[in-house]
Amino acid sequence: MSQILKPIVDVLLQVLIFFNRYVQSWGWSIIALTVVVKIVLLPLAIKQTKAMESMKKWQPEMKKLQEKYKNDKEKLGQEMMKFYGENKINPFGGCLPLLLQMPIFFALFRLLGYKTSPIFNELSKSKFLGLSSLTGSLRSCLGSEAGIGCLIPFIVLLLLMLISQYGMQKMMSTDPQQDKMMIPMIIFMAVIAVGLPAGVLLYWVIFNILSVGQHYLIIKLMTAKDSLPVGKNS
Repeated sequence: MSQILKPIVDVLLQVLIFFNRYVQSWGWSIIALTVVVKIVLLPLAIKQTKAMESMKKWQPEMKKLQEKYKNDKEKLGQEMMKFYGENKINPFGGCLPLLLQMPIFFALFRLLGYKTSPIFNELSKSKFLGLSSLTGSLRSCLGSEAGIGCLIPFIVLLLLMLISQYGMQKMMSTDPQQDKMMIPMIIFMAVIAVGLPAGVLLYWVIFNILSVGQHYLIIKLMTAKDSLPVGKNS
């Protein structure tokens, strides 16, 4: 796994060093890196949004098929695949951006959370928006004697992550069944986030906020395009 992530880690390291050279802040460098990642993934995000909106559009028809063949799973699978083909629906269209984000996330964790990282020492001494360190975590803060001054910035960052994650999942939900899984998933992510380095958590928060804004903007542009007269909608 480390050999697979190494090229990504190296690229992220160079991007962070580049930004830090100009802004002189590892925190702002992480935010700038997040913006770059979002720009790189933008074409896939557009495809993802179109695929999810298509799924939402055809959801009532798919519900009818599910109800009609609820006692015949094999027939239901065949009819669903036929339905996808006839209406040019890609049920996996929203998965690729998520799959590409994971290696970047894990690579960033290695870069910001491992003591073998070439910038770990600098990050451990870097303060940002009340955070005493970009390598520390809420868990390590709870285990220290730093007190409430250490906890508050981490708790705020964690809450921002949970709120932004909920908002992102709510906007991108295509099925009521997904809504039922939202709260357990948020709780699971909170458990993970407690042990994440502050720099990774910062990346996660900014990524979510940008994703919500990006999703909203893409939907607005798609709606505006669809509302154009037929002759002008190219």
